[in-house]
Amino acid sequence: MKSLVFIVTRTLKNTLKELLHKPGKLILYLIVILAIVGFAVLSVLSKPSAANQLPIYLFSGIFFAFIAIFVVVAVVKGLSNGDNIFEMNDVNLLFVSPVDPRKILFYGILRLTKMAFFAGLFILFQSSTLATFGIAYSGVLLTMAGFILDVVILAIISLILYNLTNGRPRRKLVVKIVTVLVFLPLCVFLLGQFASSQDLNLGLKQAIESPLFTFIPIAGWTATGVTCLLSGEILTGLCFLGANILLGVALVVYILLTNADYYEDTLVATETAFERKRAVDQGNINETQNTTRKIKVAKTGISGQGAKAIFSKHLREDWRQSRLGFLDVTTIIIICTAIVFIYSNKNLISVLQILMWIQVFFIGTGRGLLEIYTHYIYLIPESSFKKVIWSNMEMVLKTLLESVLIFGLGGIIIGAEVYIIIGSIVTFTLFSFLLLGINYLSLRFTGVNISAGLMLLIYSLGVIIIIAPGLAGALVVGFTIGGTAGTCLGLCILSGWELVAGIICFALSRGVLNNSDMPTMKKKNG
Repeated sequence: MKSLVFIVTRTLKNTLKELLHKPGKLILYLIVILAIVGFAVLSVLSKPSAANQLPIYLFSGIFFAFIAIFVVVAVVKGLSNGDNIFEMNDVNLLFVSPVDPRKILFYGILRLTKMAFFAGLFILFQSSTLATFGIAYSGVLLTMAGFILDVVILAIISLILYNLTNGRPRRKLVVKIVTVLVFLPLCVFLLGQFASSQDLNLGLKQAIESPLFTFIPIAGWTATGVTCLLSGEILTGLCFLGANILLGVALVVYILLTNADYYEDTLVATETAFERKRAVDQGNINETQNTTRKIKVAKTGISGQGAKAIFSKHLREDWRQSRLGFLDVTTIIIICTAIVFIYSNKNLISVLQILMWIQVFFIGTGRGLLEIYTHYIYLIPESSFKKVIWSNMEMVLKTLLESVLIFGLGGIIIGAEVYIIIGSIVTFTLFSFLLLGINYLSLRFTGVNISAGLMLLIYSLGVIIIIAPGLAGALVVGFTIGGTAGTCLGLCILSGWELVAGIICFALSRGVLNNSDMPTMKKKNG
């Protein structure tokens, strides 16, 4: 036990020493802390009146859907190679040391909690969005705590599922069927309520308040527990969150009682994560992709010459991975959820705000930005600017299609003004253009993708600072003029600033592929 305490304390001590020896990094952490405090103040100042607040059941439904995505991901991980709760250093040192495996497991859970905490920090940046539901900053912290708890529990579930289903196809099929059956009754009930009332808001409210929603393990328990605590139902909320805690404890007890030697179950996931990190560190980004996924090759070859061939390559990859091209499963889920939310609150702007935040975290996964981690783009005898443009054309078109489907269909359903629909489409598309410019600007001067790893918080803060002038102008004009005219003019100001700021970022990053070595995502050792 002393060795595990030594590892934890020594790691913390070395982290503090690193901050003292690298004042630049310390300043960045202080800036992030100040930004979080600023958002706390902003959430208080921007709290809408009771008449303008969105109903709390919508927050419960959104939080449920968010956690449900993590549930599905955890099941998929459990059926493939489990979850990674250790590092390769733990495998090489702790696994062969004379330390009780149960104590090492608790050390892994503690390490996992730390990772979940850092992953949940982005929720703090959503304080202004959650304020539209009447949620104070204490409620934001409570939401973050529920998310952290679920991440830890789901990682343990992935570990157990891998242990129970590895090499057993029938068990894997049973797990898939059970996962579907857990959510299927709620979906059927929601469709039935909508069919009988012809009112989606009423159907959502009845579905969210029904036992079919409330008693769904993990996602339903957490969403209901957090919502009850926010609504003042302390005992009920604690019971549901307590059920999650008891589930986590029961899972740990199960591991300890049935398979104390769990090392083999975690080894595959740990080695897989280590190899991916090493491949990325060496610039072999293609080796990080899931090679077990079946891809149906309908056509081969690419068209176009020079930099245009990159765009053709991306289109071919899209159609190989999805029969609908740009519209993969994740995109379809986001589009459908966004349209339902638009129909529920009859407001395009609130959905635009949420989607812009989501895009901040998704833009770094685009094919264009990943292309710079391979050598092919550097070998094309074209200008750096032209290669950057064509390598990101697929992302621009995909974003444009998403925005047209979300705000076009959603706006038509709620009868929104045509100018607001067009303004929302343009604003969302140009925001993605700005995000790409910010990423390439960071690459031009640092050689590191600022949206990778722990730099994600700094990246988010940088986006806020750059877009702040346009957002401030849009808010001032919108509130001053008011009505549809104010909203349209505010969207025009914001989209105009996004275009100008994006062009400036791309101009400053001009020559990014000529004046820097092939970038690699730096991984933190030890």
